[in-house]
Amino acid sequence: MCSRIIQCSKKRIIMAKGISSHSLKVLSWNIDGLDGKDIQDRTESVCDFIAANQPDVVYLQEVVSKTMGIIGSKLDSSYEGYTAHSPPAHYYPAILVRKSSIQVQGSLECLNFPHSCMGRHLLQLPVKFSDLEIQLMTSHLESMKDYGRERKDQLRSAFEIMTKLQASKICIFGGDLNLRDNEVRNVGLPKKTVDVWEACGSVEEEKYTWDVSANDNLNWPYGNKPKLRFDRVYLSPSDGKLRPKSFSLVGKERLPRCGRFPSDHWGLWMEFGVETQ
Repeated sequence: MCSRIIQCSKKRIIMAKGISSHSLKVLSWNIDGLDGKDIQDRTESVCDFIAANQPDVVYLQEVVSKTMGIIGSKLDSSYEGYTAHSPPAHYYPAILVRKSSIQVQGSLECLNFPHSCMGRHLLQLPVKFSDLEIQLMTSHLESMKDYGRERKDQLRSAFEIMTKLQASKICIFGGDLNLRDNEVRNVGLPKKTVDVWEACGSVEEEKYTWDVSANDNLNWPYGNKPKLRFDRVYLSPSDGKLRPKSFSLVGKERLPRCGRFPSDHWGLWMEFGVETQ
């Protein structure tokens, strides 16, 4: 069940032969609704970015009731939004789809991770883009280093769903997954599944999505300034008709009114080319 709601940095583009110029545009962003400071200004800036750049699909994490209301008031005419009907926590993920380019093919599915102590869950929405059947999947996996075991179990569950659907659908799974590289290696990347950042060249400047050394929204009190690639997006099957074409981080400009960034996470902007052969 679901409840309805409702300039980017230079792209480094990898273009393969037989790929159409017609692209699926995807944005994934933890918008930090848990930080109440400047929440109106910050959330409106995310909405303004979406309205200006018109992604076909948007994955959001750390949405709260206040930000959901802002998103609905700003984007309702162009986007359909989906969240869990009764989220197990007061902050949650959401999927937005652009009405003019995405056809929703069925109901939203919400898989609650049974051993999560943070109310984490996986959203799935079947859609159609052009003539492609796509399963949209987003989550905010268990946070913090000490919860790595549960986080890996959650990742494993999502990968199992992607593997089962490979023969019939394209899957795009991503969000604030809180992942460390060793955790992904431990779980194992399924066959015919790619990390979109890696598929677009593993560009170092576009790597770290949570970077306290560059983003001071948190007022980090410690001497060390960590930077991590918490936010990731995976595509399956990698040899299907949808291919990663570009990847970049967005939200790196301070907002003029409050002097802060839209979130403590950078957003992920991706474009996927449609294979024509």
